Amino acid sequence: MKTVQFNKLGGPEVLQVIKQEIPFPADHEVVIKVKAAGLNQAEQLFFQGQYLFQPQFPSTLGFEASGIVEKVGANVNEFRPGDEVCLTPNIMPYEYGYLGEYVLAPKEAVIHKPASVSFEEGAAFWMTYGTAYGGLVLRGKLQAGQTVLITAGSSGVGIAAIQMARHLGARVITTTRTSSKKEFLEKQGADLVIVTTEDSLIEQIREFTDDKGFQLAFDPIAGTFLSEIAEAAAMEAHIVLYGVLSLELDAPFPLFPTFAKGLHYSGLHLMFHVLQHPDRFEAMKDALLKGLEQGAYTPVIDKKFVLDQVKEAYEYMQSNQQQGKILGTI
Repeated sequence: MKTVQFNKLGGPEVLQVIKQEIPFPADHEVVIKVKAAGLNQAEQLFFQGQYLFQPQFPSTLGFEASGIVEKVGANVNEFRPGDEVCLTPNIMPYEYGYLGEYVLAPKEAVIHKPASVSFEEGAAFWMTYGTAYGGLVLRGKLQAGQTVLITAGSSGVGIAAIQMARHLGARVITTTRTSSKKEFLEKQGADLVIVTTEDSLIEQIREFTDDKGFQLAFDPIAGTFLSEIAEAAAMEAHIVLYGVLSLELDAPFPLFPTFAKGLHYSGLHLMFHVLQHPDRFEAMKDALLKGLEQGAYTPVIDKKFVLDQVKEAYEYMQSNQQQGKILGTI
């Protein structure tokens, strides 16, 4: 079988497609024949050595996928060969990776795929909509009628968050760095799209909210951009951070607007704060599957790559052209 592996830190050039034996499951594991895999910014940070965990070489890669159960371990009673399943990011990335023709997963990370959901949708859903749920619902306690700022709106998580915020009755402001994505984001349901290379985030938000600011922000960029977000926030607004795409790890914290407005901050990691809490995981699954069935949540697939094109896929992600989710099809 083919699988993706890397033996040193770096850019997409370090990724290799190798051949190895199909894995055999331990007692608590499941072997999946992968049909599609979702690609995420988190994987880029992982093979660059900038994620929360460091890889152990040789390292596999991949945080989410969908496929068909091939084999199950001795202590796995929830699944059987032939079941169609989704693989969630409830893993330690130095132990498991989902970019391969056949992959291992701990049973805790596997869920049954609804028959109405395609393999591609199943591979594009749980990381993005799960993160949006964690940020907007679990952390942010978003209420109907509030105004929410969703930055990096054209990413997979950004689009999921826009759909979710609208479904929950909020007004949505989103950002993008390029004007070419503005119409696309408006079609996704954004009430206001701010092109940050052309428009003033602070002025646009103040005008849109009659000088009141937003009540909730959901941001993966951080760095110096956080100061602009804080300046545009309403009194006692909540800012949820789930990434640091700016890579500005030493950026100053916006103390004065935080003190003056009484701002609240939360950090979010999908695995730590949602997937590893069984009650939260079950509530998330119920809410997201209901949204899928109602048609409120529709994964947007931007581009698909075959496994042998894994380097090109992550190079495309780095180019900032994507409008939705990037998939690997196996």
